[in-house]
Amino acid sequence: MQIELLADRQEFIPTLAEWHFREWAYLRPGDSVENRISILRERSGRTELPITFVASSGTDLLGSAMLIASDMGTHPELSPWLAGVFVAPAHRRAGVGRALVDHVVGKATELGFRVLYLFTPSAQDLFLRLGWHIIEHTRYRDTDVAIMSHTQLT
Repeated sequence: MQIELLADRQEFIPTLAEWHFREWAYLRPGDSVENRISILRERSGRTELPITFVASSGTDLLGSAMLIASDMGTHPELSPWLAGVFVAPAHRRAGVGRALVDHVVGKATELGFRVLYLFTPSAQDLFLRLGWHIIEHTRYRDTDVAIMSHTQLT
């Protein structure tokens, strides 16, 4: 498995857009796969936010994770965010998610960020195991979510 910039693997954008749409469309009413494709292209930075990373094995896409400036309009004071963490079902529980999260944390540290945030409606236990801390439980877009932080960036 390798982790690369989506900017270098743009052939993955249509598949990734479909995955993201299926996973999170309920959080963005009116969203579409085409809109997700546009968002992924916009988030394909190399050295400045937003940056999307993909995990792959040869020509197989395994998953994704993003480092973005903001992910919740209700919390503009929090920045930057880990977002779009997704692992294809066939590759879950094999360390792909952990590797993607660790990669984004490393990139955030490299860019000089001391705290990183995320929100999750369903994966709070995973992120707790990865060293994240809950800072708030709230409702966001009619969904119960946990807002979490990673503050051990050094």
